[in-house]
Amino acid sequence: MNTAINLDTLTEHQLVAALAKKQQERKLIYQNKRAQLEKENENFCSKTAEKFAILSNQLKQLKDETIREANRLYKEMYNLNGRQPKDVKSFSRKNKEGNIMVTVDYQERIEFTEEANVHINAIKDIFKNKFANRNKGLYNILDGLLIKGNKGEYDPKLLAKARKQVKDMGDEKLIEEFEKLSDCQRVSGSSKYCRVKTRDENNKWKDINIQFSSL
Repeated sequence: MNTAINLDTLTEHQLVAALAKKQQERKLIYQNKRAQLEKENENFCSKTAEKFAILSNQLKQLKDETIREANRLYKEMYNLNGRQPKDVKSFSRKNKEGNIMVTVDYQERIEFTEEANVHINAIKDIFKNKFANRNKGLYNILDGLLIKGNKGEYDPKLLAKARKQVKDMGDEKLIEEFEKLSDCQRVSGSSKYCRVKTRDENNKWKDINIQFSSL
């Protein structure tokens, strides 16, 4: 049971001692609460990382098993009909009822050779000479979208679109540089993807999402 202290009855030394004791008690309470928070935070981070690692491994295993079995069924479909399986970049498997579809995609990763910088700079100079003085805003858009692309790199998809537009412009020098830049593309690897769709109550295909952003 706490008893009220009459401060008027305390000496200066006793007041200083009482204040120091109070500060020490508050410091101890703070340290205990902070220690508990740090303990809970460490436990949270550790358990969350462990759960994510387990799910990541399970998803990788699911992806590998799905692609492997889908490929087996795809090849077996051709073998059953006495034909050689075709090499395709995408194929799907559907159930008999037609309300489940598993799709496997193979996508090539494209990168540019070191020589590409020569043609990129030449294209930048041509665009600058053609548009910078006429319409600076338009030039900045072209420079940002067509040249820099995503993450400061030239985007192959934007390049393909730009090639068509450049041909429509009829600038032979620009067309030549875009053709040379296109020749600088090379396949750096490939990626495998799989996805599953089911028909909803409106008979429309809907992805079964396993990404956090879609949950």
